[in-house]
Amino acid sequence: MNPFEVKTPEDVTASEVHELFVDVFTDFYQVREVGHTFLNGPRGSGKSMMFRYMMPDCQMIDKNCSISGLDYFSLYVPIKLTDINYPELERLKSNSNTFFNEHLLTTHVASKCFNYLLTFRDEINDHKDEIEKFYKSVFLWYVDLSGGIIDNFETEFTSSVECVESMVKIIDKMQLECKGYCKRIAMNPNSLEEYKGSLCNYLDFLYPILLKLKELSFLPKDKALFLLIDDAGYLNITQTKILNTWVSYRTSKFVSLKISTQLDYKSYNTVNDKTIDYPHDYSQINIATIYTSSGKNYYQRIESIVTKRIQKYLGKEIDPKAFFPNDTNQENAINKKYDEIKEKFENEDKSYAGTDAARRYATSEYVKSLIAGRSGGTFNYAGFDNLVNISSGIIRYFLEPASTMFSEHLSRDNKNINDVDFIPIRIQNEVINDFSQKFLEDEFKKVIEQHGDVSSTERLSKADKLYNLITGLGGMFRKIFVSERTERVVFSVGLNDLPDDELREILDLAIHYGYLHQSTIGNKKGTGRSKLFILSRTLAPFFKLDPTGFRGYKFMNSSVLKTCLTNPQSFIETTTKSFTAGDNLQPTLFDNLDD
Repeated sequence: MNPFEVKTPEDVTASEVHELFVDVFTDFYQVREVGHTFLNGPRGSGKSMMFRYMMPDCQMIDKNCSISGLDYFSLYVPIKLTDINYPELERLKSNSNTFFNEHLLTTHVASKCFNYLLTFRDEINDHKDEIEKFYKSVFLWYVDLSGGIIDNFETEFTSSVECVESMVKIIDKMQLECKGYCKRIAMNPNSLEEYKGSLCNYLDFLYPILLKLKELSFLPKDKALFLLIDDAGYLNITQTKILNTWVSYRTSKFVSLKISTQLDYKSYNTVNDKTIDYPHDYSQINIATIYTSSGKNYYQRIESIVTKRIQKYLGKEIDPKAFFPNDTNQENAINKKYDEIKEKFENEDKSYAGTDAARRYATSEYVKSLIAGRSGGTFNYAGFDNLVNISSGIIRYFLEPASTMFSEHLSRDNKNINDVDFIPIRIQNEVINDFSQKFLEDEFKKVIEQHGDVSSTERLSKADKLYNLITGLGGMFRKIFVSERTERVVFSVGLNDLPDDELREILDLAIHYGYLHQSTIGNKKGTGRSKLFILSRTLAPFFKLDPTGFRGYKFMNSSVLKTCLTNPQSFIETTTKSFTAGDNLQPTLFDNLDD
């Protein structure tokens, strides 16, 4: 098996998770704490795998205990692969729309919860009397209160599993009745048909049922129950407000909502248009921001992941740096530049001057020598350190190209899996360059699908403006990199003032699609914090940048950055005219862009 193959959490067994998972909860401790938590991060940043690790089957292996010995009991609720988002409901009166949407969301969550209980068939069957008592005195009671007809469901069961399966069927029936009604009114917009099915909500149905469920003797006693709601960005706006209303309730001590999003959560308002507030109502984590600002932790996570995967699937103890080796010729050439610069800038009064200058300029001067030599040489992005940096805080952006590299090595070099001890430099460099190009060009097709329409009052679509923003920033950073500037490795723009609505919208799109990460930095006056926008280092090979660090920041007014949306070439010229480039600097792709 390819050791770097990316699997969805649903396809990974508990034992595999136990063997391969690297504990990240020192970085994201709030996820395992009692309380509502939003876990935000781009696709591939590890949110779903974190949830998978928190599931009872994984925790039982990790802690070597039964269900009752766990610190918490988690139930996984994926939103992405659902059909509860009915646009037809939006044309109903606001109250009806809210009632139906909450019913669909509540029954979806309840169905997933009881379906997951079927995973523990042995425990369920060992407590048949207790399960049946719960079914008759608790479950059917709340179904009846919600308007469901229970006459046909008061029956005897041959096993507890059959009893739980019946609960799932009842919940699904209540949901299907509502879906059927939605379809009928969609087919006949003038219909006056009244809805006669059940209506479930959180406080009167789901929450009290979960409270009683927690009291079952085989579940953890006096411990919180976590609802792991994955990909909540797929909810419609009304369902999003309903979920926020659930967050606003003071129930987190007993039932904590852990909500993951791909930075696409539609609102933080409740159904009454009151905001839920951080940190009063919930805690919040942004994976990309934390890993961007804490590169050491992220590096160690990837190092552990690679070590575990090589050991499990190849049966070898190989250091990740040896498995993904650097280009030693390039490394030696950069070290030579380093020594030359260090010697040139040595200062008896400032012992650090030579080392500091060498750190700042060595890679830049090496790249400039490649340009001046006209030998056709290019910067090589092979090497474990480069690959970690280029993944830009997104674990999948390391694993996906690594998986491709492994497969390419097997096919090109006629290798058997057991013979692989390292990935050749040429394959590393080719694959990571191709991955960087596809990240901007192929992935951008999704942006065009969603935001490619041009309004009657605009010359450019939102997708056009976003592409201009990214290419403009990349072109500016490239010019800085091969200039004579003091700080040359720059990936970040700090704004002196707040962006207007148009720029803010495009910046939000860039963050949502993973092209930019957002953080803050102390402003130049020392009077507060400025917004900082960091270009994803996954684009470093595309723009021919050094991915190994964030050494400097480019501050500007938001009005200057806004010019990039419509004229990236003018933006590049404006922001780089204050410093001179080397005399031998060749024009980049962005020097020849038409307005």
